[in-house]
Amino acid sequence: MPSANSRSTPAPGAYDRPMALRRVFFAWQFAAAAVLPLWLLLGYAVFGSSVGGFLSVVLLAPIVLVVELALAALFTARAGVRRARALDLPAVGVLAAFQLGVIGVGFFGPATAWFGLLAAVAAIGGFWLGGTLLARDVRARVQETMIAFGRPPEAVRRAPIDAGEYIVVKPSTR
Repeated sequence: MPSANSRSTPAPGAYDRPMALRRVFFAWQFAAAAVLPLWLLLGYAVFGSSVGGFLSVVLLAPIVLVVELALAALFTARAGVRRARALDLPAVGVLAAFQLGVIGVGFFGPATAWFGLLAAVAAIGGFWLGGTLLARDVRARVQETMIAFGRPPEAVRRAPIDAGEYIVVKPSTR
């Protein structure tokens, strides 16, 4: 079964709604790495009130930047995603949850802790999902490569490789 990123579209520019959403998130994930930390600083300036909160925002903004860039790199590391320039729907869901959590934190209201928890859980889930999808993609590409070289993947795991004769030179003990 072909992956969601390898399906062809009926005409150029005529995307169904999920595909358009996936393409928007593909482009937005890189912009969000800059916009979301700025939103935290702007949100604190408008809605924040304590001096200790400012220190936490100054520490939190770079963390959000690094997490967003890491998730973007992890999700776009797969060749199918780069080729289609569209994320998978689970990746869109995880990114949306993370970004909504960060936006919610930026309002600095009574539910800030809950939005922070949502962002943290979504970030952890995003790293797990991105790693899983990347590992599956790499595994499939290695299997395709092995088949292209005429060796089925099962034979690679079972048969020892005969590299010829080995010469072992023992080190001297002077």
